Amino acid sequence: MKNFSFDEAMCFAYGSTMLTGGSSIGIMDNREYYVPKYGYVVGGIVPEKSCKMDNESAFKHTYNRFFYQAELALERESAVVIGTWVEDGQIVFDLCNVLDDEADALALAKKRGERAIYDLENQREIFVK
Repeated sequence: MKNFSFDEAMCFAYGSTMLTGGSSIGIMDNREYYVPKYGYVVGGIVPEKSCKMDNESAFKHTYNRFFYQAELALERESAVVIGTWVEDGQIVFDLCNVLDDEADALALAKKRGERAIYDLENQREIFVK
């Protein structure tokens, strides 16, 4: 697992989102940043926010805001993920958990009212039924 500084993590998230359509940056309770490779990402710890794709300043502002929310979530979680993806010309931000079990992830997503979870290993969305 490669660990990043805060600035490296933000730059990675922006570059990955712009080039591939999304990113997942994990933050552990010891404040190390990493790219998770396995598990199922479930959003909805806090409400989603978005910004226009061509507004780098808004991306930085929103990323910082989600980092602050992540810091608060880490008071009760051992790790969280800032997830981003592109939807309708916007970059969407979500604060997420990563679960090992697909069924558990789908159940949590349904409870939170999420539309889908993200399978990190297979790089695909799985829609909630």
